[in-house]
Amino acid sequence: MIEGIEPLYQEIAESINEAIQDEWDTAKMEAVFFCDAIDYYGEYTRKVNGVARGFQTILRGERAFRDLRKLFKDVGQPLWCKACFDLDENGKFNMKFEYDDCDDDGFARFDEIEQLRQDEERNQRLSSN
Repeated sequence: MIEGIEPLYQEIAESINEAIQDEWDTAKMEAVFFCDAIDYYGEYTRKVNGVARGFQTILRGERAFRDLRKLFKDVGQPLWCKACFDLDENGKFNMKFEYDDCDDDGFARFDEIEQLRQDEERNQRLSSN
């Protein structure tokens, strides 16, 4: 375990709780680090009907993802280009780091067609419910 990682996990969890203005069962926040931009996504499942909805991520959670990645770099760990923080209503979480499709500097490779496909899929899933 990397020293100093727990407060960043806590910050992400608290930012999710702060951002969602609804009762929820599960939530997740994702970050994708490109060489010139970072994309953040938030999604949760409504407690009342199990419908998936998106939420606007907030600065403190975004900052925690950036600080988490910097912490990996500072201790000489391989840099991930994507990360997903899954959280349930009881506070249990799972953090997943992705190294696939990272370039040599640890940034996600940008594929415009694939990015548009993923965005469309996410929009369809979140708006069709």
